[in-house]
Amino acid sequence: TRIRRSRHNARRARGGGAMDKSHEAPPSRRKKRRVNRIAVAVLALLVLATGWKLRSSDESGGSDDEPSNLELHKMQLEGGERYRAYLQRHPGDLERLHHLDEPETAHHREGWVGNLMHGHAHGGLGAHAHQRDGRRHAALDDARESHSTSRGASTSGNPRGGDLIATDTHGLGEAIDNNRLYEFDLIPPPTIDHGVVNMQHVDPTKDDHPKWMRDMWSEKTAAVAVTGSELESKLESIPSELSKIVRPGEELFVTFATWSVKDFVVNWLKSADALNLKPVFVGALDEEIRDFCVKRGVPTMLLKGNSVLKNRNKSFITAGDASFKKMGTVKTKFVQDLLEIGVAPILTDADVTWLRDPRAYFKTGSYAVADALVSTDCIDVVADKKDDNGCSHVNFNTGVLHFRPTEASKAFVEAWKTKVATSTIAWMRDQPAFNLLTHEGVGGHSLTPAVRFKDVAKKGSEGHRMVYYAANATLRLGVLPNWLFGSGHTYFVQQHHLSHPEDGAPFSVHMTYQYGDTGSYAFGKRERMRQAGLWRADDDTWFGGNGDTKGVTRKEKEEKEQEEQEKFLAIADSGATLAFPPPSEIGFDDGAYKTAIRRHLAEDRLRRLTVRNALAIAEALGRTLVLPSARCYCDKIWNNLNACRAPGAETFVLPYDCPMDHIYDLPAWFKSDASGEARRPFRSPGFLQDPRLSQELKDRSATVRVRVGREKYEARATAAVDAAEDRAVAGYPDVSSDGKRAWTEEETASAIDVREGFNVLDLIETLRAVPGAMDARVLEFDFLGGEETFCGFGDAGKDAAFDADVAAALSGDQYYCFTELWREMGMPRGGGREPYEPQVVRRHCGHMENEFRAMGKVHPGVVEHIDAVNPTCSCEWGFGKPRPLADIARDEETCPRTR
Repeated sequence: TRIRRSRHNARRARGGGAMDKSHEAPPSRRKKRRVNRIAVAVLALLVLATGWKLRSSDESGGSDDEPSNLELHKMQLEGGERYRAYLQRHPGDLERLHHLDEPETAHHREGWVGNLMHGHAHGGLGAHAHQRDGRRHAALDDARESHSTSRGASTSGNPRGGDLIATDTHGLGEAIDNNRLYEFDLIPPPTIDHGVVNMQHVDPTKDDHPKWMRDMWSEKTAAVAVTGSELESKLESIPSELSKIVRPGEELFVTFATWSVKDFVVNWLKSADALNLKPVFVGALDEEIRDFCVKRGVPTMLLKGNSVLKNRNKSFITAGDASFKKMGTVKTKFVQDLLEIGVAPILTDADVTWLRDPRAYFKTGSYAVADALVSTDCIDVVADKKDDNGCSHVNFNTGVLHFRPTEASKAFVEAWKTKVATSTIAWMRDQPAFNLLTHEGVGGHSLTPAVRFKDVAKKGSEGHRMVYYAANATLRLGVLPNWLFGSGHTYFVQQHHLSHPEDGAPFSVHMTYQYGDTGSYAFGKRERMRQAGLWRADDDTWFGGNGDTKGVTRKEKEEKEQEEQEKFLAIADSGATLAFPPPSEIGFDDGAYKTAIRRHLAEDRLRRLTVRNALAIAEALGRTLVLPSARCYCDKIWNNLNACRAPGAETFVLPYDCPMDHIYDLPAWFKSDASGEARRPFRSPGFLQDPRLSQELKDRSATVRVRVGREKYEARATAAVDAAEDRAVAGYPDVSSDGKRAWTEEETASAIDVREGFNVLDLIETLRAVPGAMDARVLEFDFLGGEETFCGFGDAGKDAAFDADVAAALSGDQYYCFTELWREMGMPRGGGREPYEPQVVRRHCGHMENEFRAMGKVHPGVVEHIDAVNPTCSCEWGFGKPRPLADIARDEETCPRTR
């Protein structure tokens, strides 16, 4: 306005009139304007005609002899005879396939591909990024300019509504520059021999697979009706639930849920929110979870086909349930719908927790050319880092799965959905079907590479991960690193992110390889996350706070604060840990397994007895037990062990922090209903180090410490004449190995002393004599692990009732079969002179496990087979149960009566 006013005043000063809407230019100026307008119009018509001709050429595909770039790329994606014939006729045209830098055409409007710039989806921005020719730079400059427009400026004429061209450029410039660091070539798809046998397929009528596998393929179930149903219908428009949060061409974080996994949905949403992962979406598989999400403002919709899940028998759908297959059909249908509208879903199971935003990583280097990215069940980190098909024998895991809306992805997902729905094989759920389809046209387990790296030394590193041709070479598939997209083994057992921080922090962790779920609730998954501090679904009352006081009146808040607060009973970690002689870690030599299993079972005896005594005391005092940390020296897996480690994970550090499901029958700690509530209140190991603790619990002055006599315990242990593991004794909290809850000198001096052999009545009398001890928020014992330590409730009836009530919770069953000893035995039943026996215990001991037990040859918690002169069994068993409390209390030698 100021500029216009100053020009107006200047003209007036020169004697000219102000130019306004009524002002007429002189005739000569009007004539010049008419000429300019005519010239512009003619030029525009010429441009339109030229564009129309080019567009027609692109959409018609050109001639067979000289196809357009668009047609070439479609041929490249689809593979097939026509593409191979073209390569034979034009062997020098491979360079053209790496530089498909045409202006934006219908191909680029297919969704995510347009989001990557010209050429990025073909050879990647990293492919030939070292070249500096003007054409390449011009294409990149054009791409940057075209993606600097506003979202509202893009129009595609999509009849279904919405724009199939992504114009949101968050981080796109950086992605272009970064991808110049990655140099690779896109390899043409291989010729497919359709006569090869899919190694994922099993013919139950033949003997070339184990019986248990043939039995799986023989088990039949009804197919899920697809044809003519809601699962077959196509989207006519973008649902409003989606159009509000995501545009075509953008990524969408998606999980699927029934009401039974509500807690996991909350955890998934909170983990995403903590990282600002947006947009997110919950695919509702029943009305209850849909209503739950709507009430909380979480984007959701009831998915098509959800009716097949009604009237299921179980609340929590586990992999063995018939509803699992039906759920897979509904999920794959929704994935298909998302791809049809141009959305690029980042799909995860609800038991996945996000730790970092993966979007930039998914677009880095070679991954940018993939139609899909998937996680793996492989636990061999060393092999996966080499990225040379070392994990090809292990299944892909669809718990983390990213599709881009390419035509190849759409075709694959259509086949995937149909396979899950129509197969009558009972276990053919979405994940087995994914693995089966991706290996079509593959003669073995290894897929054919789709990229070739210029610097082989960089292979396997970020930006240089392999992408493969899958599904008859129609799909380019990238496999995500198993240490960055962690499983229940790589994250919780191997703890690779802690032992090798130089390899990068994980993006996610999926609760696989765990042993504590039932048809009522996923106890194992939840407790894994709680123990690792990843469970976000607990409110602050879980951590000793007063709960959400938002909207609560002052009077209500005061009343809430006056309510009796939860009190805790803890055991110092050192008191449940044996002080073994050095070295502290288990080696990898052929004899390492002997040290490992002895330490494993010896420390478990101490820990299990400690926990049993602590449960009794916590019950008597009305307190919540905080479990001590647990170390495991042997891995838990239903297979043989190498140096007490799972096959494929032979190099990780032992001992490791045991998840509860590795040492206990975890479901026995909880009610049998779907509530997920514990039968006896407890907290996972590490609870008192959680940063979310209330300020009062963080204050060490809120803890009253109890020092228990251990003279008889130590005398008995040091007198042992067996292995050094049996002579080891529990540690003391003032010399804690990790210092997490080590007692200071002042805290040790002020601890309350309790004699060895006390019972509940003795303890209460002692605590009442110390002001404030009974009401302390935390009561921490230094030791409770000897049979002579605790003598029960002081009531024989209570002792017996307690023993019966905790028997299941204190149980744990696991065989440990050692490859080293089996080899020394001549590898019986190993496929040499005898047929290979797939059942682990029968292979190692000559009998099925139940038979071996019935023969009286299994004594859990005792090392009895590996030291035999002529061993016939190369397994040991865990875990032994503590001697019943009622028996100990009656034993006057162990518990002399003092009352």
